[in-house]
Amino acid sequence: MTHFCVDLFIFIWYNGKNTLWTVAMTFAERKALVRSYLGKMVDIEIDRPLGSTHPKHEKTIYKLNYGYVPGVMGGDGKELDVYLMGVYRPVKRFRARIIGIVHRRHDREDKLVAAPRGMEFHQAEIEEAVRFCEKYFPSYVESIFEKSCGTVSYTLINGRVHYLLIRSRDGYCSFPKGHMERGESETDTALRETWEETSVRSDICCDKRWEISYPIGRGKHKKVVYFLATFKDQTPGRNEDFENNEVLLLPYEEALAALTHRDTKSMLTEADAAVKKAANL
Repeated sequence: MTHFCVDLFIFIWYNGKNTLWTVAMTFAERKALVRSYLGKMVDIEIDRPLGSTHPKHEKTIYKLNYGYVPGVMGGDGKELDVYLMGVYRPVKRFRARIIGIVHRRHDREDKLVAAPRGMEFHQAEIEEAVRFCEKYFPSYVESIFEKSCGTVSYTLINGRVHYLLIRSRDGYCSFPKGHMERGESETDTALRETWEETSVRSDICCDKRWEISYPIGRGKHKKVVYFLATFKDQTPGRNEDFENNEVLLLPYEEALAALTHRDTKSMLTEADAAVKKAANL
């Protein structure tokens, strides 16, 4: 006999007319509900405006306007909650675009994140903004605007410039990079991710900076920022605690051939010219 386990939440409430309603929502349905709002414009009723105090926890002051989407029931059987970013005054209602979700790991509900049309906030900015409340709940943020940072790291081997690359299991080859986390600067993320993916502690060596943006599907966009960095007297290798990618250290011509995308090839060509000019190679 096969047994199936499904997360099922059942909620009961009155609609104000003494009519009893019951809603059953599986975990999958709950996630499908919140993700269906990503990128959409919604009308938000604000019941906890910027600067107000939490009704049950007086030490929690709302650093964002906080409300709900009227008539849309969330995983806890109450109307779906929304954090409103980018509005720096208390409001009673607002029409905004849903740009993210705060996924609570051990709770019955998730939170939407909205911003005025045309405003963008990536995952780390959202994490920082909602921390005043979400620090009490294990959670992660999904944003339609993702941001990652990495390095174009090089070293000299017998007077020849070699570049640090990573190759994934599916053959994709690029420079080390990864998601920006709450509280990090771009360079913080770039250096941390380089170490996590290659076991190399690089140093940013100049103000050389590249930015690449591209769509990643389902209405999401990704921005990646790279910095030119250098290292010496280190042996690159897979960091067992973090990553499973293959680590490569190649001279310019081989690195150029190995890189998958045209944008990263162009970056490498520009970086190589700058490095060799600075080193008189």
